[in-house]
Amino acid sequence: MQRWNWELLRDAVQRVIDDGGIGRPATLRLTITARGADSEAKQHLAECQKAAAEWFGSQPDSSYSIGDSGNPSVTALKWKSGASAILSVSAVPSGRVGGNAMLMGTRGTIYHEIGDSESWLG
Repeated sequence: MQRWNWELLRDAVQRVIDDGGIGRPATLRLTITARGADSEAKQHLAECQKAAAEWFGSQPDSSYSIGDSGNPSVTALKWKSGASAILSVSAVPSGRVGGNAMLMGTRGTIYHEIGDSESWLG
């Protein structure tokens, strides 16, 4: 069964950043709907936070989450530089899943659609 490859996404975006393709990363919106339970959503949120820290070059200075305390559904990250990220992660027991990532920089934007799939992160 097909599974999402976080390393592939992180590396592809990092190459664009390293090549100067978008300038300095400024704002990230990363939305994921995965198949599974709350534990899978937590795992994907951790992967989202890891990707954001890598792309912005450091851990965020502040974090705010809304949703169930054991399973936040939306997390906002902020860096002292003014950079920010909104991460939205949810898990569903069945049905279509997917998401998208948009990273805006000082000179450009990267957009990646994680298309609808019956098997994505299955």
